[in-house]
Amino acid sequence: MMTALNWIAERKIRQAIEEGNMADLSHWKNRPMPEDDMKHVPPELRMGYRILKNAGYIPEEVALRREIVNTEELLAHATDEREKYRQLKRLNYLKFKLEMRMGKKLQVDMDSPYYDKVVNRL
Repeated sequence: MMTALNWIAERKIRQAIEEGNMADLSHWKNRPMPEDDMKHVPPELRMGYRILKNAGYIPEEVALRREIVNTEELLAHATDEREKYRQLKRLNYLKFKLEMRMGKKLQVDMDSPYYDKVVNRL
């Protein structure tokens, strides 16, 4: 059974082939597809996220996860101690921001190094 989205895509592809507007894709023949950049998104949400991405919108969670991966790579390749420290602080901030965005509650125990800072701020 063909969904409406599949039917529209097939029609657009056939139309592009008939008009000669189809790009030469022979370099992809017998080669694996590029790695999916949305592998962390649940499968049932990927199509919707792709549609939004193609429209120029990337959900904040996806952008944060991508930024976390990039920061982890920078941290892994950093040689300067200052740069490592800076990237580690950035990584912790991004993970914290993602946790807050995903609805996890912040818990600061009395044993936490942040307890005094939070109390002084309040």
